[in-house]
Amino acid sequence: MANSSDNVEETEFEMPALFVPPAGGRPQSVPTPIAPVAVPPPNQRAVAVVPIDDSIGECLMRFSDELRAGVRPQIEDYLNEVLPAVREPLFVALLRAELTAQLDEGEPLFIFRRQFLERFPAQKKIVERLFSEFEASETTDVRNEHTAEPLEVAPDSESLTAGHDTSPITPSLGRFQMIRELGSGANGRVFLARDPKLGREVAVKIPHPERLRTPQDIERFLRATRAAAQLRHENLCPIYEVNDVPGHYFLVMAHIKGKPLSHFLNEHKRLPIRQAVLITKLIATAMIEPHQKGIVHRDLKPDNIQIDEDRHQPVIMDFGLAHFDMPDEPQLTQDGQLMGTPYYMSPEQAIGHSPEIGPLTDLYALGVMLYEMLTGQRPITGRTVGEVLKNVHTQQPIPPHEHRPQIDPTLSDLCLKAIAKSPADRFASMPEFAKALTSYLRLPGSISST
Repeated sequence: MANSSDNVEETEFEMPALFVPPAGGRPQSVPTPIAPVAVPPPNQRAVAVVPIDDSIGECLMRFSDELRAGVRPQIEDYLNEVLPAVREPLFVALLRAELTAQLDEGEPLFIFRRQFLERFPAQKKIVERLFSEFEASETTDVRNEHTAEPLEVAPDSESLTAGHDTSPITPSLGRFQMIRELGSGANGRVFLARDPKLGREVAVKIPHPERLRTPQDIERFLRATRAAAQLRHENLCPIYEVNDVPGHYFLVMAHIKGKPLSHFLNEHKRLPIRQAVLITKLIATAMIEPHQKGIVHRDLKPDNIQIDEDRHQPVIMDFGLAHFDMPDEPQLTQDGQLMGTPYYMSPEQAIGHSPEIGPLTDLYALGVMLYEMLTGQRPITGRTVGEVLKNVHTQQPIPPHEHRPQIDPTLSDLCLKAIAKSPADRFASMPEFAKALTSYLRLPGSISST
């Protein structure tokens, strides 16, 4: 069972009792001269109605004391303590205090907006206003849209990107007007473009030439794209069409404004525990439909998870390596053919053993991402690509709670099961993994009770 320490970061933070927002800036704290009061645990706190004239200040002081002590107090509990006439201003003060605490702990806010909107539907306008205020104050000078970062290996190691096309792109590709390059990775280059026919901005992905050398490569690309275009889920990037013009096959998909999950891991090294679990659950749930339709992504990694800045949701990108498993069609991926990103490859994928590559391969990669979000480290390490591929089979990951004591052993075991060496030892399916994550989130002290 999770305990309240799951929600405490190692770094301490100071939580003042009063928050006053300056004009056009992030809320600033005003220290209080009042000494903290002893606060009993929430389940032992008597519900009482305090006088209107001092209820907000008194509740805010106790709420702040609990935050400072590492407890996640319930806003609802405090609202029930006061008369209806002061609940709205108290709600504003308490929500502002909680959001400030999250920022002071280094927690990105993007994943919490939806949670608060669901908890407080009657206060939707207040929640939206405060989130907009706080998010506007965060530094967002780097917008690394659709970016796939290079593998971090020694300079003399094998390269997965050797020979990639770096030539300048033409001003137009078919009817699409190219605007600028968004990013380049192991599979291709992604550009922001305008579709004059529909009057919208789109993302155009052009595979690297070496990815489409043979008729089999082209057929694999077209089959994967056709299959992915049939998917409909809010956490999957929509694919609009696939085209070819002389010299180029290219994919047209939605332009998801935001930053890749890797940006937050690079910036924060690791995420708050409950936030990491929730992101993993959203991704696992989104992958259920592709798996049901015989589609395996095969390259799930933080670079391919875009955080939508409008909806504040993770969006799975890049089905360019997807394996489309249909019993009445020939399989075009040959045994021994290596595809994917080594750090996130399952053992069966690392040896290119096609018969075993399936939904549990994606589950493994998602487990690696959960491990990385929780600990700030990858479970398998190596100085070169070859060493990483070898260690995938032989290196035993350090349990996550040994990296970070605040991680509950139950969650640690759940993560290790997802990245078990043998597919038979992992969760049986992505729905089972999503169910386990949901059950964990419902435990006392998890995100569902914050």
